[in-house]
Amino acid sequence: MNRYKALLLIIIQLVFIISHSGAQPGMSIKNDLTGKLQRNLLAVVAKVASSSVLMWSIDEQTGARQSSQFSGVVVSSDGIILSAAHVVKPGESYKVMFPDGRECIAKGLGTISIPPERMLPDAAMLKIIDKGPWPFAEMGWSSSMSVGSPCVSIAYPESLEQRQPTVRFGQIAVLKNKYGFIQSTCKMEPGDSGGPLFDLMGRVIGIHSGIEVSEQINHEVPIDIYRKYYSALTKAVDYQKLPDANESEKDILFKTVELSPLKGDVLKKFTNIGHDQRKSCVQIKSLIEGQEQLILGTIVMSKISTGKRLSTGLLISKSSMVGENPVIILNHKIVRATVLRRDRLNDLVLLSTDEKLPGGVKLNELERSATHINSAGSLLISPMPDSTPVVAVLGSAIVDLPPKSSYGYIGAFTGLDSNGLKFTFIQPNSAAALAGLNIGDGVESIGGHPVNDELDFVKSFGKYMAGDTVLITIKRNDKKMEKMMVLQYPPQKILNHPAEHFSGGKTLRRDGFKKVFTQDAILTPSQCGGPVYDIEGNFVGINIARFSRANVVIIPTVAIENWYYKIFF
Repeated sequence: MNRYKALLLIIIQLVFIISHSGAQPGMSIKNDLTGKLQRNLLAVVAKVASSSVLMWSIDEQTGARQSSQFSGVVVSSDGIILSAAHVVKPGESYKVMFPDGRECIAKGLGTISIPPERMLPDAAMLKIIDKGPWPFAEMGWSSSMSVGSPCVSIAYPESLEQRQPTVRFGQIAVLKNKYGFIQSTCKMEPGDSGGPLFDLMGRVIGIHSGIEVSEQINHEVPIDIYRKYYSALTKAVDYQKLPDANESEKDILFKTVELSPLKGDVLKKFTNIGHDQRKSCVQIKSLIEGQEQLILGTIVMSKISTGKRLSTGLLISKSSMVGENPVIILNHKIVRATVLRRDRLNDLVLLSTDEKLPGGVKLNELERSATHINSAGSLLISPMPDSTPVVAVLGSAIVDLPPKSSYGYIGAFTGLDSNGLKFTFIQPNSAAALAGLNIGDGVESIGGHPVNDELDFVKSFGKYMAGDTVLITIKRNDKKMEKMMVLQYPPQKILNHPAEHFSGGKTLRRDGFKKVFTQDAILTPSQCGGPVYDIEGNFVGINIARFSRANVVIIPTVAIENWYYKIFF
């Protein structure tokens, strides 16, 4: 709860950065103050996103990729890049990718990391060897920041695998933590290392270094470290003790910006944006494999005929987290619900109830073009039925997320012998085992399509997702048999990294989506399924999955409307 209040306090500070005079009488907070705030955030993103780069090391001769991806920021027109020492080596070659599609090569220059911990300073510099000029961001001063100062991260989380950076918004939480880092609430994950942290003037104030388990604890190398050792970093040396320092300067520009006092009435008005939309969100309870499952649902304002009765309440939620005997918790009252339709592609489910539901989104009154947003950095609000709304920012424009963790998994291996393709291994309790398949069974066809070898077998499952039912034809003792098999989720790999152990964890069905966008909200899997609004109160989509430490996936309104209209119109 405190983290949401803290984020709201940041927002109020930002409002007064851009509007010293305060709200005029009769001025709407939705249309004026928060609008100015959003325009300011979008202007900062537009100003500095072009300088944030994606990188990985390459073989100097062949250009082949040699490392995982990481991030950096260009700070001069001739191509000086700042990054983190734990991802850069002096003298090595790196492929550099800009958001506008341009690519070039950079050489690793100096790094500073002190053994044995090799944490702070964790500073590194690279230099683009191709001719510029290159887009760059101005270096700020970390010493000009204070606790509560707003900040913006623009970097490249590896989990999304996108060539466009992802935006995150937060505040300075600690000026110097026990390791010597700045600590911010801008959420990071692998791939973000070396990426920039900006102030609200679009200046680099820190470089991403590391994280702890809590999403609120993110370590940033202070930009003053790079200023202090700038000359030393221009040399291709791995410094294992602090080199000679440069002479420091004062940050005159920052002193021209002062925060106005916080106004309690403004805070209350902003919180009411989410409070007003709370009626469109309810909690749904059901059973999945005998276990109670909770998820949020989005109320739809519509009346439709469901057989002999007229349904007065419709809801849309996350299909894979709504099981048997669903009920709605409405004002501490249990209301029975019926599943009308499921959408495998977007993992949506439509439910109905005879109970009249309060509020809701008006899908049948919106234009078919749908309300949507496409500017990273836009403010978003996710109302909760019984708690403070979650305020976040749009992290990415439209992206596709292939089914890396939700493809249909059979749990069996095959091999060829003189009699054809046969099962050589059946994993206990797998989809194959539960369907009654045995080692030695011959494989004839999958989904009605003949299978001749191992490659055919693997390809035949490419179009299926976890939860899909597949017809498989086998040959056992010279007799053909048909088996129905319900595919499972593949084994979920959880690495021993803080990014994998945040509270609540990841949603099981979190990918296999097309044309979705992400936000940096902190939601548990059971807090998905609810609506997302922009600052003007427009319904922009449904939270469909907690994808990673720093990203929640949103199904946009246009996809929801298209599915809804196909059902009823």
